[in-house]
Amino acid sequence: MTQKVEFVGTVQFWPNGARGNPVALYMEKLENGECRISARLPEWRHIVGVGATVNKAAGNYELNLKAAAPADGAYEGPYWNSGIKAEKPALPKPAAAAPPVGGGPSPVALDGATGTRAPAAPTGTPSPPPQGTTPASS
Repeated sequence: MTQKVEFVGTVQFWPNGARGNPVALYMEKLENGECRISARLPEWRHIVGVGATVNKAAGNYELNLKAAAPADGAYEGPYWNSGIKAEKPALPKPAAAAPPVGGGPSPVALDGATGTRAPAAPTGTPSPPPQGTTPASS
């Protein structure tokens, strides 16, 4: 079975600072439903965008193009045909922070006499009287 090849856009390279001709980009839709975007010229065929949809393949192509030609001003585009909007892959979500092994930070209570923060007494024990006051005796 022949694969369907469709024109999807162009990219223009600037080799050695001189303006080059636009390079056509084509999409192949494989039998498994995967889309592949690449140029037909041998020197640019190694840059391929792959994705489940044409928009995801276009986004992947742009990322691969930036990696292959990282110099500023090395290329212009790509310019996609109407209806194609390059979908960049979502950034990976950061891993959830694990709680510390020794428990969380110690709780802090406000000292009423000085207004400073002091470590809170452990649960179940009476808190010591604030400094600078005498304990009330009965």
